[in-house]
Amino acid sequence: MRDVRPEAAAEDATSREEVPEKKIKLRTLAPEYNGDHHSLYVRHLEQAVEDKKNRNIALTGRYGAGKSSVLDAFEKKHEAETVRISINTLGPDEDDEDLTNRIQKELVKQLVYRLKPGQVRRSRFARPKPITKLMALWQALIVSAVALSLLWLLGVRPSADWPGAQANIFVQVGLGLLFFALVVLVVWAVRWLIGDKFVSEVSTAGTKIALSDGPTTYFDSFLDEIVAFFDAVEPQFVIFEDLDRFDDPQIFDSLRELNTLVNASARWKSKEQPLRFIYAIKDSLFEQLGSDAALKDEARDEQSSEASVGRPAVAVPKPDLAAEAVRRANRTKFFEMVIPMVPFLSHRNARDHLSEALQALGFPKDYVSRPLLDLVARHTTDMRLMINICNEFAVFVERLLWSENPAPGMTADHLFALVVYKNFHMADFENIAQRTSTLDDLEQHHRKEVRALIDGLQKQRRTASQLEAHRAKRTAVAAALGQRLQDMKAAFPNPYSGYPISFVAGGTTFAFDAIQGVNFWAQVSSSRAITVNHTHAGSASIGSDQIDRLFPELNTEAHWRAPDADKLALLSKQCDEDIATLRGADFVELARYGRVPADRKPFAQWIHDDLESELARDLVRKGFITRNFAEYSAIFYGSFVGVDVAYFYNHSVQPNEMYLDYKFTSENAVGNLLEQVPSDFTSTVSALNIDVVDHLLVHQPDLAKEVVTYIASQDTNEDVLSFLESYFNTPDAQHEAFVRLLAEHPWHSVLEYVAGHHAIPSDEARLRLFDSALQHAQAVDSYEIGKATAGLLDAHHPQMTAITADQTPIRTARVLEILEAAELVVPDLSHLSKPLRERVVAKHMYEISVANLKLALGIEAAPVLDEVKKNEQVWDHCRSRIDEYLKAVRADESIESFVQSEPVLVDVLGKQYESWTADQLGAVIEGSAVKVVDLRKVPESIWPALVRSHHAVTSAANIVAYSKVHGIDEELAGFLSPEGAEPVELLDVDEVEDDMRAELAIKLLNASDQLTAKDRVTLAAQVSPSDGFDLSSVTPGSDQLLARGLEADLFEDDLPTFSHFAPGGWNAMSEAFGASQKVGGFLSPTIVQGFVAEFIASPNIPKRLKHIAVTRLQQYVPNDDARALRAAGEFARAESLKLPLEEVRRLARVANVAGAVMRQLVLSKEELSTSDAVEILVALGAPYSKIADGPGVKFDYPNNVPSLDTVFRRLEADGRITITKKLLGHGRTVEVLV
Repeated sequence: MRDVRPEAAAEDATSREEVPEKKIKLRTLAPEYNGDHHSLYVRHLEQAVEDKKNRNIALTGRYGAGKSSVLDAFEKKHEAETVRISINTLGPDEDDEDLTNRIQKELVKQLVYRLKPGQVRRSRFARPKPITKLMALWQALIVSAVALSLLWLLGVRPSADWPGAQANIFVQVGLGLLFFALVVLVVWAVRWLIGDKFVSEVSTAGTKIALSDGPTTYFDSFLDEIVAFFDAVEPQFVIFEDLDRFDDPQIFDSLRELNTLVNASARWKSKEQPLRFIYAIKDSLFEQLGSDAALKDEARDEQSSEASVGRPAVAVPKPDLAAEAVRRANRTKFFEMVIPMVPFLSHRNARDHLSEALQALGFPKDYVSRPLLDLVARHTTDMRLMINICNEFAVFVERLLWSENPAPGMTADHLFALVVYKNFHMADFENIAQRTSTLDDLEQHHRKEVRALIDGLQKQRRTASQLEAHRAKRTAVAAALGQRLQDMKAAFPNPYSGYPISFVAGGTTFAFDAIQGVNFWAQVSSSRAITVNHTHAGSASIGSDQIDRLFPELNTEAHWRAPDADKLALLSKQCDEDIATLRGADFVELARYGRVPADRKPFAQWIHDDLESELARDLVRKGFITRNFAEYSAIFYGSFVGVDVAYFYNHSVQPNEMYLDYKFTSENAVGNLLEQVPSDFTSTVSALNIDVVDHLLVHQPDLAKEVVTYIASQDTNEDVLSFLESYFNTPDAQHEAFVRLLAEHPWHSVLEYVAGHHAIPSDEARLRLFDSALQHAQAVDSYEIGKATAGLLDAHHPQMTAITADQTPIRTARVLEILEAAELVVPDLSHLSKPLRERVVAKHMYEISVANLKLALGIEAAPVLDEVKKNEQVWDHCRSRIDEYLKAVRADESIESFVQSEPVLVDVLGKQYESWTADQLGAVIEGSAVKVVDLRKVPESIWPALVRSHHAVTSAANIVAYSKVHGIDEELAGFLSPEGAEPVELLDVDEVEDDMRAELAIKLLNASDQLTAKDRVTLAAQVSPSDGFDLSSVTPGSDQLLARGLEADLFEDDLPTFSHFAPGGWNAMSEAFGASQKVGGFLSPTIVQGFVAEFIASPNIPKRLKHIAVTRLQQYVPNDDARALRAAGEFARAESLKLPLEEVRRLARVANVAGAVMRQLVLSKEELSTSDAVEILVALGAPYSKIADGPGVKFDYPNNVPSLDTVFRRLEADGRITITKKLLGHGRTVEVLV
């Protein structure tokens, strides 16, 4: 015991201030007689034993009722006549031995070993007295004397020559005594060695000698021997205690039978007082007395039921408890007296007894709080247990609470609760030291639940923040989606594109110009379908799968609801408050936390599942046992300022386990912790605590670097990843300082983690942290640069101070390296600081736009190529991305042309024609405001593009040079003769030599595929030398080049010229005859060969020229050309031109033109005979050939044949035919008469 100690420090608000003023003395747990409580029962027991009939007396009551105290008082009065037996445990169960037999065996053991050895000799339970040295000596003397005397009597004496034979009598007596002493000594030694053994068998040579154990001391089945025991001891009272703990009512039957047997024996019958058995048993045991008989009755009932198969089942009535009690009472009549003990302790008054027990030890009133006493009292109704709890509490208080170094924050309630827990869960309390107790299991579940709940809250807050960010951008997203849908429509034009089109989403119709609005896409996201209605083309639908592929932004309907910043702020505040609560939550706070997700088991359920008693659960639920139970259950060591530091040290530092959510509450807790931890603490997982890392970042950055080093080296460890996620989701943590160290270390994943990991709670936080990492980044090869980094830089670099503000040259260079590794193309150089912008321009890492080019060039004017070429870096960038440059300057309406001088144009074309495509070169030429004066200054391959876009001067020299390389191609033709305009006027023709001019003129005249005849003649006339050109080099074509040349006096009007172009056929010559002034003088069959028919039939040929050809028909149509002859016959008929009779016959035979032949027959009627006329008519064929078929032949009179009537009237007049009118119908009939 210890003396009272001084009061504790004032700031330690514990019960150590209330210390008793005297030494604490522990109370005994042995039964204590209290006259006020126990005298009544002692009196009844004394009265019961006075009646001889009361041989089996039961003192009943529940545990703790005071039965032992009553029996102690009774035994004290009858100490000499009383045997008291208490069985606390049974021996091992061998061969499935019956419980009753095992109890009997224990009873026998206590009876046997209660007697002195040797007190009972006639029983097989008798125990011999233990051998002593003196007893062994006396036995040896007796045995030696008897044995030697027998040997002497039997004649066994010393021989005559034994050594003392000659000695005197005194010497012989001495030697005899010495021999006797040696024999005694040997026998004594043998007897001492044998002990309780006796000789069973001796074997030497043919004889055996063996030692055997004496008889066993357990004869449970021989009750007659037990009776002998009672006969020897002769007690009046045998008290049996603790037999009820084995719940075996049959033992009482056996004892009753034993009592009856003993009292009925001859020796006991004559005694004045019988042997009485007094039993201390619990009341509930009466419910089991006779239970075997009940079971037998039930068995008989079941057998009876089985024998009655087929009979209708009868419901078994529920037994009446009162009737069962009566039956049990009838079966327990062997108790001649039952003395019940009224309980003086229950859960209703246990608190008062517990309080009194504490005060009896010297503790002040209410030293342990009344709520805790109430709680413990509900579960503790045994007085000895109460006293033991108070005793142990006193020891624990003196050793732990009143020590010089108590656990900070520990109160008397904490300690008392742990002592109570120890008394109810002793093995589990011992396991606390090994961290294997159920409380340790609960503590692990506490940590896991806190982590899981905080993780869920952080995720909830993060998700809400990201959702709100999506909602804030929905207008821009809707515009982009609407533009995408419009682009899709434009990509598939249809003939009805001018007609109205509408869209239906969610039952609402939207006009085409409304699809860039939020309402439309909100409806699409909800309904997952779009219907497109077209006035003429019908309807089409876009289903859910197509929407997922085409518009993935619509996958989350919640993104399209109206933003609610107030709701987000409220949710964030609630989450932060809950997280702060959970980080500091003890068992009781976590059990009371109400916002547990439905899919998680509440911590209150873990309390129920982990702890093994309702008392333990209540102690935890009420906050009397906290997570500091380990610190409060053993001597506290260390210089910790608070129990929070000690707790973290014991649960994180010592086992080297991460406890990231633990919240320190005492002042300078982390600083105090760092004084106690090992030197390598900051390089272990136990340092990964939010408060610890924050403290190191603010106060001890060198140690913080060690933590960062550990994180960087273990970045795939689950604990490290969990810490990072939790730390970045803790609102008030030192995020930027932490990221700065991660970047400076460097941690290779810091940029990718900050840019893309879901743990970053919001876009704003992500930008801020990434900016911090960027400002403190090391060499770029130290980091992983992936899609997340590239995406964040691409979207948000204008919002990063590392990019927009001036930095040191080293930092600027490192930022540039990262931008370059991320393949960032800056869309707007104005967002970059000047030093960074200059480096970006030098690296060509910017989009080509008018605004960017102005900044890159440092000019205010338009960035035309004339300006761009002045800056080699900008020119290299534009030259390598000429398409982007062209697109940029074309999109700027203020820039009409981007090449302002001919030298720049010539230089650009001359140097880029091999690296740029034809389209790119053409675009530069199109955007030029100047023309190339001399094509020979630029590559020949570019000439077509220049002349096509009319960016070359129309000089004769340029045309000559171009035609030599490319000929008169389509580009040059378009250049010389613009569509819808007259041919250009060629400049400086006289500067070109005549032979080149003649060559050009011929090329122009031969360019029939590219230029019209008129344009060719016009252009050729401009360059034709004065002495003309070689007409034979001009290829006759099928157009009217000859006619246009004659009109322009470009060609000679003579037979050679016509003969040269005549192979071109009628299309080449048709207009030349009208254009010629001299053709009548040299017209010949040669120049009309092949197209005589067209020549004679054409209305554009002068009749005088046709007359020449018809009158000389044999020369112009020497062969039987039906078309030419037909045309000549028709011309002769129309002009009443009489042809020779042979030509008329050829017309009839070859051309078969009846009208022309009839006209010739009329014109030649004076010199033509009837036979010649008939011959010519027959040559025309049917029906005229029937005239030669003989008399009587008839045929219809041909109609609509000019001059036929004149010819047929002559034949009729000559009697060759007759013409009659048909009797029926119209028409006439010709009948041959000869």
